[in-house]
Amino acid sequence: MSFYLLDHPPASPQFYPSRANTPTWAVSVHTSEGATGPGTALGLAQFIARRSDPGSYAAIVDSETTIDMVPPLYTTYSVAAAGYNSRTWSICLTGRSRDLSPNDPNTLAMIGRAGRAIFELWTLVGVNIPDALAWIGTDALKRPGLFCHGDVQPWDRTDAWSIHPERPDLDLLLVKAIAANIPQPLPTLEDEMNRYLIRGNKAGEVYLADAGLGWKWHVPAGQLPNVAYAVAVGGGHIITPPGAQTIIVEGLNVWVADQAFVDAIPRTK
Repeated sequence: MSFYLLDHPPASPQFYPSRANTPTWAVSVHTSEGATGPGTALGLAQFIARRSDPGSYAAIVDSETTIDMVPPLYTTYSVAAAGYNSRTWSICLTGRSRDLSPNDPNTLAMIGRAGRAIFELWTLVGVNIPDALAWIGTDALKRPGLFCHGDVQPWDRTDAWSIHPERPDLDLLLVKAIAANIPQPLPTLEDEMNRYLIRGNKAGEVYLADAGLGWKWHVPAGQLPNVAYAVAVGGGHIITPPGAQTIIVEGLNVWVADQAFVDAIPRTK
């Protein structure tokens, strides 16, 4: 695997070849505040290689290219707030605030590439990806998840993503882009009939979801026993992942997952 800053040694120090602290593998999401579109990831990488002051990322994406800048266990100069560089991993999407839109093909292509890069990193280092699919701000020093540069260094950073008026939509799109890479095992006939009862940790709605989490259906209040009965009649079971947080609702175990993870499951009703 090729790394741009190893193949093109920078004019000034842009990384350490080690980590001073054990990484949490939280991911800091940055925007370049410059040009966007095809070719701009390479342009930013070239700028970083020749700049005279510190400022770098572990990976850069534009709509057509992903550039790995340094290996995962290297430390980049990505966040000036204390403790983050040695504990987290950084990725930069090219563009300014006016360039980003949840309905823009260029933005969606960059988010798709960023999601794939984050998935590959988390798979490599052994992160429990469903548990990490959350925007966690300063908790990035403690656990894996996602955060914006502007969330942890608001005094002098106004990255386009962190201040974008449609940020909740962008946040959800990145969560979905990461989750889309999680492989789903081929179900057995019994698995195909099994279902989850699931709710988010920030909302009270309970959903019935298929075993592959390909869809969810809102269960009205008071109907959980009827739904469980219908699943059983069809030859299935209400299941929960091993070790998952659960609560009892209407006498049944309901899986409580991160809200962003639940929101990313397509809804049928």
